Amino acid sequence: MKIFNLGEIESDYLSKVGGKARGLDGLIRAGFNVPKGFVLVDANLETDLDKVKEYYLNSGLIKVAVRSSASVEDGVDFSYAGQFATFLDVEGGYELQKALKKCIESLNAVTAKSYGEKFDRNKNCTMSVVVQEMIDADCAGVCFTTDPNNSQNILIEAVDGGGEALVSGSAAAIQYSIEKSEINSLAEVLPPLTTELIKNMCILAIELQDVSKMPLDLEWCVKNDKIYWLQSRPITVTEVCEIDEFNPKEDLTSHAITRYNISEMLPGAVTPLSLHTTVYSIDWGIRKMLQVAGGNKKMKELPPFGCVFSVKGHLFLNLSSLYRITRTTYLAKVSSVDLSICDRILEDDEKGIVPGKNAWFLPRLINSIKYIKFIMSAQKAKKRIAELSENFIISEGEETIQSLYDKIIKAQEISNQVSYLHYITSGQSGAMSSATTGALDKKFKCREKSRAVLAEMLERIDDIESVDILASLCRISSAILKNEPRAKEFSVEQLTDYMKNAGDEVRELHNSFMRRHGHRAIREAELRSQSWANDEKAFMQYLKTVITGGMTEPKKQSPPDLEQIIKQNGFKGIAAGKIKYFVNQAREGVRNREYSKAKMIKVYDVIKQAYSRLAKMLVEKGRLPEEDAIYFLTPVEIGMIVKSENAGLVKKALQRRRLLKTQSQLQFAEVYTKIPEPIVSRKVESGEILRGTPVSRGIATGPARVVKSTEDALNLQQGEIMVAEFTDIGWSPFYCLIEGLVTEVGSALSHGGVVAREYALPLVANVASATSSIKTGDIITIDGEAGIVQIG
Repeated sequence: MKIFNLGEIESDYLSKVGGKARGLDGLIRAGFNVPKGFVLVDANLETDLDKVKEYYLNSGLIKVAVRSSASVEDGVDFSYAGQFATFLDVEGGYELQKALKKCIESLNAVTAKSYGEKFDRNKNCTMSVVVQEMIDADCAGVCFTTDPNNSQNILIEAVDGGGEALVSGSAAAIQYSIEKSEINSLAEVLPPLTTELIKNMCILAIELQDVSKMPLDLEWCVKNDKIYWLQSRPITVTEVCEIDEFNPKEDLTSHAITRYNISEMLPGAVTPLSLHTTVYSIDWGIRKMLQVAGGNKKMKELPPFGCVFSVKGHLFLNLSSLYRITRTTYLAKVSSVDLSICDRILEDDEKGIVPGKNAWFLPRLINSIKYIKFIMSAQKAKKRIAELSENFIISEGEETIQSLYDKIIKAQEISNQVSYLHYITSGQSGAMSSATTGALDKKFKCREKSRAVLAEMLERIDDIESVDILASLCRISSAILKNEPRAKEFSVEQLTDYMKNAGDEVRELHNSFMRRHGHRAIREAELRSQSWANDEKAFMQYLKTVITGGMTEPKKQSPPDLEQIIKQNGFKGIAAGKIKYFVNQAREGVRNREYSKAKMIKVYDVIKQAYSRLAKMLVEKGRLPEEDAIYFLTPVEIGMIVKSENAGLVKKALQRRRLLKTQSQLQFAEVYTKIPEPIVSRKVESGEILRGTPVSRGIATGPARVVKSTEDALNLQQGEIMVAEFTDIGWSPFYCLIEGLVTEVGSALSHGGVVAREYALPLVANVASATSSIKTGDIITIDGEAGIVQIG
């Protein structure tokens, strides 16, 4: 054991005495007023307590504070505040020994160990103890040399007396936030402090920060107008994560911004890892598309997240970035971009700026040729994305944390490429669909009529990936019921057990499903959402829903008679030929787009599984407290943890996870002309009619079931109408139960819209605030041709 007076700790022991003792020692050496005391290091409870008692009795100290000073305490990343023992007003040798014993034993207390396991993962913690003169204070408190909420200010909190209630959180304090530039011109303040005391405290606090070269959290007390410093530690809350942490830094005033389209691919709030992995790829693919199609000469003309970005965790598209292509080619118009992304032309008050200047005739003509080549390269892109996805692996086996991390980072390049290829096929379907819509709008002068006719012409498209998901589940369901009719009454657990011993036909159908669709899931571009192949319980729940609903595989149907539909709607001659060509191309584009999306998600899933393996390894090595934490870090931050333990990043991840719950509750409008702000939903009175976009024809009446999560979907009952923020490929198994759908976003070409049409389910999309305006149990009527929803 070693004992040092504060201000005299030997340099070799500074790393062992803990942050509390080290901070006090530094204050005394720098000449600041600190109550005298001593620190004991490496004390043995069996042999050293008598020696400490003797030292105390000879020190001249009477009433003292006995405080823990663990080696991990009061660090830059974690304070361990409140995790170890502190005893005040200790007097006498016997009482001192009791307090010392309890301080040392608190090193292994349940709460401290739990804190360490959750946050710090430090396995080499030792305990020193500070014994310090108690000051019978008039008032006390804390002082942040940098206000956590305003870096230009100093924050002081004060209470009457010794301040224990303030530190413990059991008493409210008077708070003073002082602008650093205004210290010398303070106005009168409320007690317990005076203007002069605050001025002196601020000056000293700035000096302390300069000496320490970092913002500090200081405890202090005042006796007879004299300031005593009781504790000094780094501020661990200066980087508190906010829900808008990843908001764009650029000024987007007057930009047309929408959640159409992108919120269908990845609805709701996304994790930081997904934002900087799959969402980055999506943004990269769109920026690359603009460059190749003639919108930009170079990729760097649009910065990362220049097209797709996050606001408070939710994703948006910058339409103004896409409008750039209308300046450089004769073939793209602002209205066609609106139709392709939003399935409608934006109103005048929704239109944003169109960046850039119109190109000259020759460059514009050349870019028009580039644009045509881009649109017509869908089949080539489809073939290439198939090759990349089928051959893409992140190999397992003997690998280190670093080697696996390096493989994942390298894989981002493939992820970017397949996202770009997907947007070539999407460009075909979007361009042809918007061309068809434009022709229909010109003919009918009625948005609802145009969408209804378009939906009719896009029905019954063969061999669509998203449609085959439910068809494949129906085939498995039929095979199970043929062999075991009682399966309708099976629980998820019983169905799981049955599948383990199922016959050859069922097993082959199951294996076939997993080979084709096992990488899919609800919110499948979110890395935190496990795919069906890796979440047996989720898959079995979906399969049980299909079995219970008694749905069978739909029979193949002939495609719609386009010529007849076109004729019925008054198109003749060249106009009829144009419509037919556009529709056939749009139908082919839907098939290509759905195929390429499935392949893109397969690549994302490989990266998803690799990150899952990396998370397991980081937990085993003690770098992360739990696997789920990895989804709340960026790839760069994960790289820092891979190289060495970084407790501050672990804390940041856990803060972000708590914020995700708040972010997930936010709702946004469809279109903005500035940085989006959440909307406040309104209550809809019985009988009120809500309007949206007709996506799939038909009329249905029934009780509403608001679905915001998988858990909500599991409560769906036969005959209900599902009301959701979005349509997602993962909802497909529930389509066999419902009578229709209402969504807050969507379009005729959305994945949910395609599946709804194939199963003759009426769907009205783009119904603003549907999930908050409509309540579960409300009787609603939806008209999928007129695009209306009636409550009551």
